[in-house]
Amino acid sequence: MPVPAYATRHPRRLLRDLTFETIRDAIVDGTLTPGERLFEDDLAAWLGVSKTPVKEALARLSAQDLVQIEANRFTRVATADDLDLLDTLELIGVLHGEAVRSLPRTASEGAAQRADRALAVLDSGPTCLGLVEASGAFLELARNPLVRRAAEPLDIRAAFLCRHLAVDWSRASVAGHLGDLGRSFRTRDWPSAADALHRVFRRSSLHDAIMTRPSATLSVTGHSRGAAPAPVAPTGTSPSITDQTDVDPTGTLPRIPAVRR
Repeated sequence: MPVPAYATRHPRRLLRDLTFETIRDAIVDGTLTPGERLFEDDLAAWLGVSKTPVKEALARLSAQDLVQIEANRFTRVATADDLDLLDTLELIGVLHGEAVRSLPRTASEGAAQRADRALAVLDSGPTCLGLVEASGAFLELARNPLVRRAAEPLDIRAAFLCRHLAVDWSRASVAGHLGDLGRSFRTRDWPSAADALHRVFRRSSLHDAIMTRPSATLSVTGHSRGAAPAPVAPTGTSPSITDQTDVDPTGTLPRIPAVRR
């Protein structure tokens, strides 16, 4: 038979990567809460995989400071600490600022659109995550690809921390820098915008502005804190996925179910 000129199958993705991304997303979106104990058997049952890709995913998440592993003691979601957020945001300010600084004076329409979206975030009342995402949009335009790669894990960690910690952007230590950032974006003065970003996310600007959000008291695995673990059920009618070939032909995994809080 003639060979079709176009691909008929979607790219196959490694199951270990899908497992990693699914657990990572559950941590970032708050399905798995800070300090939550993680049990390989529970996660494997939820995702319909064996423990091997789960082990690999937890090790990778530990390297990104999203999971804490203490050998023979515990594996748990990282805690959301204000000092961690300060450290993370300060580095993000440097990297995002470098991406903005690298823009040519006659920047593309894409840069102008990103500046307008950042202005919309500033004008509507900035949030921690909203400001990180708005400034992170410039990474796609960075001349140095290493800036993008260095910023990616920090942006993910910031998304996790910003879900549980908030920043009071009205504080005098940071409000003036936000005003400078807005003016620089409006005039498309990229070097000044980069400097303002650095000042906005600097530790000295934010050290008194971090606030803690209320936390949940029920763990995502269905175990009340301090209570005996309850059995974990698989994800409804989603088909089980085995990892015999370490490849998921569909490119998707069952989502970890959120627990009513």
